[in-house]
Amino acid sequence: MANLKLDLLNKINNKKYFQEMELVRLAQDPNMNYEIKIDSMTEILANIAILNAQLGGVENYFQEPAPVQQPAPAPQEAPAPQVQQAPATQVHQGQTHGE
Repeated sequence: MANLKLDLLNKINNKKYFQEMELVRLAQDPNMNYEIKIDSMTEILANIAILNAQLGGVENYFQEPAPVQQPAPAPQEAPAPQVQQAPATQVHQGQTHGE
């Protein structure tokens, strides 16, 4: 099954991208009537605002489920303390006693 959330986000982001490109094109068009340019840019900005709201809606309605926390393991009994033994002294050849 396709990922519905990802497909929605891709479609909305593509629409938004093309609206933004059109906005830049209109802003840079020197031959367009100024009043028509302003009206067109206002309409495009309204479309971009709607697309942004749609992106937020997708995020709100298709939230990832919160990870289920595993209960902490019960504390285990600590191992009995080990008694340290003094290191065995070894007499080497030529020594009279262990050091």
